[in-house]
Amino acid sequence: MYLVKYFYEEPASLEVLTPDLDADARQRHGPALSLEAFLQTPRYHRGYLSGSHLATGEQGLTTVAPACGYQPPLLAWLAGKTWQHVHADGTVQTVDAETVRTVLQNPTDTALLTATAAPLPSAMLQAAPRGERRDTLAALRSLLDVGATACFPEPAHHGFDWSFFSGEPMRNALAAAFQAHPCANVRRFVIPFQQARSEHKFYFDAYDLDKYAAFEIH
Repeated sequence: MYLVKYFYEEPASLEVLTPDLDADARQRHGPALSLEAFLQTPRYHRGYLSGSHLATGEQGLTTVAPACGYQPPLLAWLAGKTWQHVHADGTVQTVDAETVRTVLQNPTDTALLTATAAPLPSAMLQAAPRGERRDTLAALRSLLDVGATACFPEPAHHGFDWSFFSGEPMRNALAAAFQAHPCANVRRFVIPFQQARSEHKFYFDAYDLDKYAAFEIH
């Protein structure tokens, strides 16, 4: 049995998702916003898609989970969009759905994958994945403000996971896409990010799978 786990924060302050599992991450990157400043900040949405294999304990979406567990739902969720692929060297290409499948499964040459209503300028896309995510938030916000869904590969224990950022909520649409595209031997969970703020909770399948039954998508 395989698991696909989608953690979401809606709305969210824009910070990279995975380092938040480190309790000291925020302190190392400057003081928190005041309440007034926080409330005036444009609200965005983020998610993190991971996978695991219950029999082996392996963790990593692209290596562990069958492609049918996440690719058809992602493509259905973003159907009708223009996909652009930013390679690791900064080259930008407009790609079709079949290429998106390949990139989702093997993102070793991928800095960023975007889905938008119409193609965006290469320079705009190239700015978002340069350097540390916290250093490129202005560029990322620029993408989200024009309607892009930004998808970043994230190194996992085995292969890669994927993180997603959008100016619109993603949770309901992706959960519906999971329901519409079942995959044999795959259990899928859609979980609030608050439930993953420690390593123990992020890897809940290794510790207490039954506790998260309420978040499973059937």
